[in-house]
Parts: sequence; structure tokens; C-alpha cells
Amino acid sequence: MTQPIETNEIRRLAITHLFGRKAQEVTQVELGERSSICDWFVLGTCQSEVQLQSILSGVRRDLRKAGVTALRAEAVPGTHWGVLDFGTVIVHVFMRDAREYFALERLWMDAPQEVLKAEDYPLPESPDQAESDVADESEETWQ
Repeated sequence: MTQPIETNEIRRLAITHLFGRKAQEVTQVELGERSSICDWFVLGTCQSEVQLQSILSGVRRDLRKAGVTALRAEAVPGTHWGVLDFGTVIVHVFMRDAREYFALERLWMDAPQEVLKAEDYPLPESPDQAESDVADESEETWQ
């Protein structure tokens, strides 16, 4: 039986893989005792619907490989927003217009927030990463 992965590790993995998939303006919002929904929001911005789908599929797959399964994943075409719910950590990926419109940072402005830097979250080295990405790509579906 495997050990459950702790919230901080889920958060770190999500951030690492957001940066690895070229998400921009990655921010973490610590909700902790402010919300019963989750402990953390991790927010990222992308440039297109294609990149949005790619980031969400990739992060979902990368975390699943690490032993973390999304409880829910949703990205409705045309909304410019997608969500991966890992229980204690919820990852939101937006196109720029949707991120500005929904303004989750302002909604939770009383919560500690940090804009993150890609160099603080390097991807681990994996020689067979490219092969496994291609093989797993077809299994992702979005409702």
C-alpha cells in the first residue's frame, strides 16, 4: 500500500508541471482556514485554448504518474478556463482574459499569495519523458 502524498508535495508538483508546460504568471493562494473547499489554489495563465488543454492534460497526467489522481477535471471549450481538483489543492488555468475577468486573486485578497518563479520549480530529469508523453496523450478526455 502506498503512502498518500501530502498537500505541500501535491502543490509543489502541480507548480513544477505548470511551469514545465509553459504556464505563465503562476501564483499560489493559501486558503488554509479561510475556506472549506481546499487548502491551496494554484493559478496559471496560458495563451490559447490549445495550450490550456495541453497544460491541463499534462499536469493531470504528470501528477497521476506521481500517485495523485484528480478528483475532478473540467475544461469546457470556449470558457478559457480549466480546473483540476486534487482535493486539498485546486489548479486553475486561464487564458488571460478569463483570469482578469474572474480575478480569483482579488476575490481571495485577504489570503496569503505568492507569484512564483519557474527557476524555483525545475522539472526532474527523465530520459524517457518524451516517449511516455506521446503514449499517454490519447487517454485524456474532457467533458
